[in-house]
Amino acid sequence: MPRTSGLKWLTAALVALCLGGGALAWWLLREPAAPYALRDTPEVKVTVRAAESTYPEAEEVAYEVELVLKVYAQRLRGGDAADLAGIGAPWYTDREEAAQRLIAEFGTHADKPVEAVVADPVAPGLTTVNLRFNDGQQQALDLTRDDHVWWLSMGNGDPVKP
Repeated sequence: MPRTSGLKWLTAALVALCLGGGALAWWLLREPAAPYALRDTPEVKVTVRAAESTYPEAEEVAYEVELVLKVYAQRLRGGDAADLAGIGAPWYTDREEAAQRLIAEFGTHADKPVEAVVADPVAPGLTTVNLRFNDGQQQALDLTRDDHVWWLSMGNGDPVKP
């Protein structure tokens, strides 16, 4: 009987080791979460779609940038330049000043539904988005990606992380 008991413990230990190893591998290999998120207020309505394209990457990029575009509209509507600058690519300088200019020019347009049309990616990790505000105003945004996180290209810098 002692042999059966030892076999049970060995089996339990192997199962626990496999589960722990699987959880560790998942945690290490998962995509990093974006360092920004939508808030409860102010509410914004943003529809994101890919521009017509023969490349399948356009749909994929539209899906990937949806969060940053919604956060952009929300921060734009909120009017806090420091908050808006937080979704700017961290390697850019003068993000807060650029955010102030964006709020002054487009802040009042973000209180109504916004349509975002994502263009074909210029290069891997770079794309342009045309925002169409409900009142007819339009804005072109450049986005850049680093470590699976999309950022707004605002301020002064190179879209490719140095």
